[in-house]
Amino acid sequence: MSGTLQDKLRKFLSKKTRKQIEKQDKLRKLLAKMRKKQKKLEQELADETNPETQAELRKDIRILKEQRRKGLEHLQSLRERAPE
Repeated sequence: MSGTLQDKLRKFLSKKTRKQIEKQDKLRKLLAKMRKKQKKLEQELADETNPETQAELRKDIRILKEQRRKGLEHLQSLRERAPE
């Protein structure tokens, strides 16, 4: 076997690596759900006429944006720490 193939096999079989990949996948799915919810809230905001409800929707959207930003930063840090 070539060295690179052995490394790939080792990664595939490594419990630590598998767990890290699973964690990244879960985070990616969560971020996708959050993005979908954000788009839905933005659409509701566009359709809403009540100023109080609009303010509440804006607040929720800001919170979601911040949570997604932090989640994306965490995902990036997980990728950078990934074993080669």
